[in-house]
Amino acid sequence: MLNTKLILLCALAIICTTALPTLIGSPLTFMKSHAETLVDAADLPMPLYKPRKQDSPRARIGGQTRGAETAGPALIALVPDHVGFTIKNDPSLCWYLSQQTSKPVMFTLVDSRGIRPILEQSLPTPVRAGIHCMRLRDYGVDLKEQEPYRWFVTLILNPNTPSQDIVAGGTIERIPFDEACTLMPCSWVTCERDAVYRYADSGLWYDAVSCLVELIEHDQDKDTFHKILDHLLKQSGVHLPS
Repeated sequence: MLNTKLILLCALAIICTTALPTLIGSPLTFMKSHAETLVDAADLPMPLYKPRKQDSPRARIGGQTRGAETAGPALIALVPDHVGFTIKNDPSLCWYLSQQTSKPVMFTLVDSRGIRPILEQSLPTPVRAGIHCMRLRDYGVDLKEQEPYRWFVTLILNPNTPSQDIVAGGTIERIPFDEACTLMPCSWVTCERDAVYRYADSGLWYDAVSCLVELIEHDQDKDTFHKILDHLLKQSGVHLPS
């Protein structure tokens, strides 16, 4: 009887020794895989933004107050200081607010004629601190190809004194569909890290930034995408507060 138990225990030990590493992996294998992941993240190359038009006029509007100095949060458009491009007819336009506010915030989009706004939308208050994006898709806006549009976010500190408004914004233009297909596969609709690099390399600023913001919101590796976004913004002179 004792021998039978001993045989059973030895058999069980052999099974555990051979099967468990297959099922869960050895600690050494896990540690090696984790270390490789850390190295890959540290050595991750940053995207290089290549403007499509080097000689375009200045287009960025800063977040400074117009007129007398007035205490208020910083408002910064996440745009280059020239016309930024997109391949989308309904892109997202992003900006940064340094602190939460209960003051009215207005988003405005105008075309090259500028007769009246294509979109004028107030944001629900309070508006939280951080990065925000206006998704034109949500408002049925369809940008025409090769038509420059200007957009603004306005923080209204005093409705009776417009000179105290804090304004930030930029200019966007949609490239022709045929040209877009030569830059990247027209079937590429998934927002992922590789897409950000392709967008930046092709001079598609708005698509790169909005994709990064989406990844920061929904991906688990938020720190990495924050670093990529910060690197991309600094290439165009945009510095967000730490």
